[in-house]
Order: sequence, then C-alpha cells, then structure tokens
Amino acid sequence: MFWKIQYNLLTMKSRLLFLLRLFITLLLIFATQKVVFMLVNIGHADGAPFGQCAAAIWHGMRLDTVAAAYLLIIPTLTTLLTLLFEPRSQKAESDFDALATNTLTHSHINTLFKVYFVIVAILMALAFAADVVLYYFWGAKIDANDLIYAAKPKEMLASLQWWTIPIGALAIGLLVWHYIRRLFHTMEVRTKTEAMRSRWYALLYIPLAALIFLGMRGGISESTANPSYAYFSKHQFCNHAALNPLFNIIHSMFKTEDLAKRFVYYDDNEVDEFADAFFATDGNVTDTLLTNPQPDILLIVWESGGSNITMVDSVAPNLNRYADEGVYFSNCYANNFRTDRGLVSLLSGWMGLPTTSLMKMSEKCAQLPSLASSFARRGYETRFVYGGDVDFTNMRGYLLETGYQTVEGSEAFPHSRSKSSWGAPDAYTLLPSVLADGHTTSQTHPFFTTILTLSSHEPWTVPMQHLSDSRQNAFAYTDSCIGVLVDSLRNMPIWDNLLIIITPDHGVPLSASQSTSDPSVAHIPMVWTGGAVRGHKTVDAMMMQSDIAATLLAQTGLSASHFPFSRNVLSPRFSDSRPMVLHCFKNGCNLIDSTGITRFECADGNTTVVGGNPSADHPQIIKKLLQYTYRKTAGLSKLKTESGERKAESGKRGCRVSTNTLTN
Repeated sequence: MFWKIQYNLLTMKSRLLFLLRLFITLLLIFATQKVVFMLVNIGHADGAPFGQCAAAIWHGMRLDTVAAAYLLIIPTLTTLLTLLFEPRSQKAESDFDALATNTLTHSHINTLFKVYFVIVAILMALAFAADVVLYYFWGAKIDANDLIYAAKPKEMLASLQWWTIPIGALAIGLLVWHYIRRLFHTMEVRTKTEAMRSRWYALLYIPLAALIFLGMRGGISESTANPSYAYFSKHQFCNHAALNPLFNIIHSMFKTEDLAKRFVYYDDNEVDEFADAFFATDGNVTDTLLTNPQPDILLIVWESGGSNITMVDSVAPNLNRYADEGVYFSNCYANNFRTDRGLVSLLSGWMGLPTTSLMKMSEKCAQLPSLASSFARRGYETRFVYGGDVDFTNMRGYLLETGYQTVEGSEAFPHSRSKSSWGAPDAYTLLPSVLADGHTTSQTHPFFTTILTLSSHEPWTVPMQHLSDSRQNAFAYTDSCIGVLVDSLRNMPIWDNLLIIITPDHGVPLSASQSTSDPSVAHIPMVWTGGAVRGHKTVDAMMMQSDIAATLLAQTGLSASHFPFSRNVLSPRFSDSRPMVLHCFKNGCNLIDSTGITRFECADGNTTVVGGNPSADHPQIIKKLLQYTYRKTAGLSKLKTESGERKAESGKRGCRVSTNTLTN
C-alpha cells in the first residue's frame, strides 16, 4: 500500500532525488490536466487546430513550473532541516535507526510529508475539477473571483442536476486518490551512497534555493510570472488550456479588489444619469478626416511620448512635421501613467483606474471592448508588434483576449538586435519590412497594426547621440526611427490607402523631481498622417485618450456603442457637452477643464486645487466618475457569470450560446 511508503532521508543524494522526482511528478500531473481539460471542453475549441491544442501542453509548462516551484518550498525546507539535525558521528545500521536518534524522528518526517501531500492533492483536484466544470458552462478560466460561490454552496448546488453531484464527488475523490498515490511515490528513493553526515552539505541548498526562486518568479526576464506566460495562440481555447488553474487562482487572489465597493458616494441612479450626460456621443461626425472609410491602419504607440517633450521641434522634428501636414489633436490627455494602464485606455477606450491595473486582471480582459476586435469583425488583419517582453504585466494575454490575431514580442527579433535593457531598439521595429512581413494577404484584407516603441524609456540609452540631454536624445532617436518609417512608406504603393496614427501610451516627467501627478505630464499629442488623410486640420477639442477609440471608429463607419467610456470628439453631441478630462496617477487623479485643475487623493478622499479657479462641482464630478468607472469595471466579472447562466439555460434546450456574443 502506497500509504506505507517511507522516505530515506539519510543521504544528500536521496534528498536531491526526492525533490527532483517531486518536481517532475507535479509537471506530469499538470500536463495530464491539460489533456483532460481539452477533451472535456472540446466543444469550446471553435476550430482550433490539433497542433495548437497539443502545443498548449508545452506553452503551459512555464506556469506549471512556477506552480511546482511554490509547492516545492515546504519539502525543500523540510529536507534541509533533516540535514541540519542529522547526527554527525553515529554509524547507523539502518535509515530508521539513524533517524530515530534525531530531533526530527522518522515518524515525524514521514507524517509531515504525507499530510502536506494530502493537502496539495486535495487543492490540485478541487482547482482542476472546478476549472473543467466552470469552463464547460462559462467558457472562462477559474480565478479567485469564482471562490465566492464556495461561500454559498446551497445556491451553487441548486444550479446542478441531482445526479451530477455524486458523479462530481466521485470524480474529485478519484483525482485526490490518484494525486496522493503519485506524490507518495516520490518518497520512494533508495540509494547505496554512504550517509553524508556533514552539515556543510547544507550549503548546497543555496543554489537550490536560487533555482526555486527563479522558478517561482517565472525565470530571469524583467516580467514576473503572470497568466500572459501561457498565451501563445489566437485561439483562446488553446491559451486557456495552457493556463495552470492553481496558479491562476493564486495569482488572481493578489489582483482581486472589490471594485464595486470602492468610491461609493452617491446613489447609483444619480451616478448613471450623470454618466449618460458626461459620455454622451454618437457615430455622427462634423468633419470627415479620411478619403476612404476602410483604410489600412498603422497605430504607433510612442512610449512615454508626452507633449511636453515630443512637441518640441528640436527633439521631435518629424512628429511636428506630420502634425503640420496631417490632423493634429492638440488638446488630448492621457488617462493614466503607465504602459499597462495606458494601453487599455487607448485600445479599449476604458477610463483610468488610480488604484489598480486592469490589464493584470486576466479574467476581465476577455470582456473588454477593443479597436482590434472591432476591426477584426470587419475583416481586418490585426497585429501587435513590440520589441520588448510582451508578457510584461499580462500584456500578451490582454492583446490576444481583445482581438489581436498576431502578437510579436522580442522573440520575433534576432538576439543580436536586442541591444538595450528593454529589448530591440526602435530602429528594428519601426521598419517598412516589419509592417509588410506581417500581412501577406493585405491585398485582399485591410490591416490594423499596432507598434509599441520602447527606446524612449529609462535609462534613456539609445544607439544615437544627437542631443546632450539623455532624455531628450532618447526621444529624438525614436522620432528619427518614426521618420524613416513614415517617409519610406510615403514612397510605397501602400501609402495611398494608409492611415498612420501616432500617439503615446502616457506622458513623461521632464526631470526626476517632477511627479506623474503633475497635470502637465498628462498632456499628450495625437497625429494622423498618411495617404488616407484628406489634409491638414487641428482639432482642439479637449479629449481623453479613451476617446480615441470612438473617434477613430466613427471615421471608419463602425459603431462604438459597446465602448461605455469612449466619446467621438467630432460628433455634434460632443461639441455641445462640457469638455473635461480625468487623468489618473498612482492612488489619485486630476480633473482638468477650462476653469482649472482639481486633484483627488484616494487615500483620504480629499480634493485640492492645483491650477486655475476650478468650478465648485469638481469634487462631485471626480467622485461620480470614479464610482461609475469602478462599478463598470467590477461588472466585467459579472458578464462571465451571466454568460454562464445563459449557457447553462441554453444547454437545457439543447443548444449553446457563444460567450463571444456577450463580450462586446
């Protein structure tokens, strides 16, 4: 019986073999889970090719390693203790005799391991079983938000037919039994090596601890372990199969915030009435900016390219030249202060959140609207290119969840080109060949390509020395790369139907002493150029980064009704509204309009005047905007629940409702 297996803790070799066997066993368990997950939920595959489904096992191994590394912590510490407390001189006739003389007895160690393995087996079985079942009904991976149902077992079980309860309990019981059996067998290590009694062998645990630490953080890259590590395919079923359920639950626990209970100041009906007026817009336009409503679109997201530095002619002469030639939105403000937050505002038209990053909440990303998904539905090829670590802050997961069919990071560029701390310099991503190579069928399908630059970032090290100030020089380098790209495209056939949009993810302080809360940092440019632009125009309407989505979609004849925060700034309704913007920084935000600037601090809820003579209703407006934004963001999780309920109901009628129809 496997319960009677005893572990030989006498030699260093046996300790290392035990940990290695345990690590491999955990990886095999996680790999088997992926196979079962895909077989049970094959109905969600939606045409995913067999090769990509099989590849989910390989691509999920990175997060499987992370989960296994965490589970190795207690066994590693326990084996270290048995080494430190092992007798140094007594010669034992058997393992049991030697260990019986220790402070930590043979019985204690084996009992500790077995209890720990039973707990791990139960957790893995419950997480896996719940993940498979919930995905079957909801089409979404389990995360910490789903744990709230465990607190209401009566309501949870009421949704199931009676016969599924004993079958489910039996399945979980078999899983627990199987996992316990596998884990117990890792203790069955026998070696003929003479006992290593010196406590100096404890030093070997230093490199071992380093390996486990690297496994826990997901490797040596700048990004730490996050769900994006498992994302590799445009077929979400494959990405979800690769994502380790135990890791996803634990990771989301630390990313979970009860957003619906943040910033509650007024009655919801009053806030909704305010929001309806504040975000009032439509698809009508007062001016048509494009020669063709269906152009090829290149969106260049300039890292940190705030107006305070990029609209200086000596720093960015090319951008200023394109602003004079094309359409220049001169009064645009970033919603947030970091790339992971700014991209969500830019690409999904979402308002900023001062206390958290929406991109890191993988369970909500699939529910977000996006420019990529809007254009994909029209038949566009959608592609995202970044020379750095595209897994940073769950970026890859967000992009694939929101409609990008192809996502390319630093792995798409030769290692010899990665000459900066952040990845491939902009000269290697801002090339016409990079644009052309990604769209082999653009003659029949228009494209929407996004390129995120990276060179204009601390430590401001670039392969060019043009200006003495290192910060300005970095922006001058990116501007020169943009100039090479745009001027090269100007001489290519693609130019006549090409719309190029240049705008940053967020602004940048001009010195170390300037804070991201400074209102001047929030001011950003947006320039439209290319052969598809009718001519020069300056749009001076005060707008937010989140308004770009609706404004662009209106010019291309697409609806933005599923973007709750994005406003078409060229619509007659926007012209009649009161223009103001909200810029978020860490744990605070600034409300800016023609009367002045008011700052709100999340910690204490106090407001202060930081510029001009702002209107007396500024504090109320800030609180209503935050309450509405956080409530809408919290509601993204509810969409998953609603889709699951509808799917379960449709299942009783013998049909299936696609969750994709509920997300936008």
